[in-house]
Order: sequence, then C-alpha cells, then structure tokens
Amino acid sequence: MIKRDGYIIWPIYFDKTVPRSKCRRVPVSLAVKNPSVDKIVEAVKSLGWKFEVEDGAHPSMWWVKTGKVIVKPDRKMNKHSLIKTLAHRLKILTQ
Repeated sequence: MIKRDGYIIWPIYFDKTVPRSKCRRVPVSLAVKNPSVDKIVEAVKSLGWKFEVEDGAHPSMWWVKTGKVIVKPDRKMNKHSLIKTLAHRLKILTQ
C-alpha cells in the first residue's frame, strides 16, 4: 500500500448523474454535471490547498480513466469535510 500525504479525490464523488450507491459522495443539491479533474484542481487552487494530479480510474468504474487529485488541505480535516467543502466550491465555479 502506498502512503500519501493527503486525500484522494475522484471526479465521480461529485457527479450528478451517478447514484450514491455507485460512489457519489455528496447530495444531488451539491453535485455537478460532468465533473473533471481540471474543475476539481480549479476548486482546490481557489481554496489555496496543495494538490497533485495522477492518472487512474475509480475502482467502481475501472473502464473510465478520469484521473484523480490528491488534495493536501492547509488545516487538519477529515475526508468528508474536505469533499463537502470542494463540492460547495465546485458548485460556485460551475454556475
């Protein structure tokens, strides 16, 4: 297992078209259509957090190569809080 400094964030977490049973992690009211790694990076940059982008596919949809973002927030927080904060920022940026 690879040890990382940060949280792995997949675009599928914020996809409005994906049900929660297939890995969406936010409510539909915070989800966006067609989230991408680029949009997530833009949201992370606007929050002033460090990040790394890597290639890959979420295990539940291994055939769709979306990539992933490893986010390193500037303060201590759990992954759920980080995802919710990013979802709010993505919602603002996509309007």
